[in-house]
Amino acid sequence: MSTSPSASASGTVPAAITPPKREITLISHSMLFYWWPIWVIGFILALMTYFEDHRLAHVPSGTTVSKLRDEEKSTFYELGIRKGSETKSLLDAIEATKNPGSTRGTFPTRVSQKAWMGPVFCVILLLTVVITNVPLRGLWSFLVLLMMVVIALIISLIPNGWDQLLTAIGHLHIYINMAGYLFIATVVFILWAVSVFIFDQRTYLVVTPGQIRVCEHVGASIRTFDTMGMTFEKQRDDLFRHWLLGFFSGDLIVRTAGAERETIRLPNVLWIGWRLEEVQNLLREKATVPTA
Repeated sequence: MSTSPSASASGTVPAAITPPKREITLISHSMLFYWWPIWVIGFILALMTYFEDHRLAHVPSGTTVSKLRDEEKSTFYELGIRKGSETKSLLDAIEATKNPGSTRGTFPTRVSQKAWMGPVFCVILLLTVVITNVPLRGLWSFLVLLMMVVIALIISLIPNGWDQLLTAIGHLHIYINMAGYLFIATVVFILWAVSVFIFDQRTYLVVTPGQIRVCEHVGASIRTFDTMGMTFEKQRDDLFRHWLLGFFSGDLIVRTAGAERETIRLPNVLWIGWRLEEVQNLLREKATVPTA
């Protein structure tokens, strides 16, 4: 008499193997997440200033410069300064020349001579602040983006267009030294990293077949909801915030069903489009109960 290969020696059928529990975690980020261009551009401009290796010297008003002579490797100039108006920068430079062994250098402050670097950094800083505080969704964001691109192209097509524009706006020469770029970029990077990798991780929604767990802000209790009748809605995109700065992030709205309906809002969820597809596929699954 033969026995079924699936039956055990005692004649009982082994219990079905429970599949591993699946879950999807959606993390809601704060607005500081979108501030990454500030520290990225700040570090880039600091490196450019460092390798350009130009120095800053403060001279009083009315200073005159005259060329003395040329030698094989050096050109000598003479500064004409009104008595008693010497700046600290010049006095430190004179003191440094008396001590050739000093490692501080005659003019230690590094600053780029490129006039566009300071205004570009300030524009990026101000645009980031505006984008993260003024939402422009749908058609409005597209129109504003198109207008900015058209204006930038027109200025670029004009020979020396950007230099002429800066000169026309009251000779707008904004110079930031290397330490200024580094200070702003480092502080913003530390705030960004602490927010993204520590505090934002405490604001999340975990989806499993049949239920969700939600923690809406740091220090809040974790609440559990049944997914029966629950709806997930992705708000219309803000092209500036969600596409340009947010790696296709989006704002998620979850509405629960039942006697006590609630609306849960999770702003700034990364890659919200394909993450929602994963959530919808997971919600279609039904938890299986092993039978003996």
